[in-house]
Amino acid sequence: MKASELKKARAALGLSAAKFATLTGVKSGRTVRRWEASDRDIPGSVPIILMLVRSSPEAREAWLQDIRGNNLKLSRGIKPWLTDGR
Repeated sequence: MKASELKKARAALGLSAAKFATLTGVKSGRTVRRWEASDRDIPGSVPIILMLVRSSPEAREAWLQDIRGNNLKLSRGIKPWLTDGR
């Protein structure tokens, strides 16, 4: 995934860098901004999470509900989708 693609995807979801960081398991939005500036490599899990969110309306809604609830762990809404073979 290219930095510009990540930036566009995050903007399309309407998420701040800090909120996106929370769901991708990094400490701060600064890390996300570094990914978007090509200062750091984007972890392989990030495109997978974005692909899941884009491909499943149910996963997207669960993911966004979790982030709006300020959960500090990887979204509980995504976890079942990662483990049930979808």
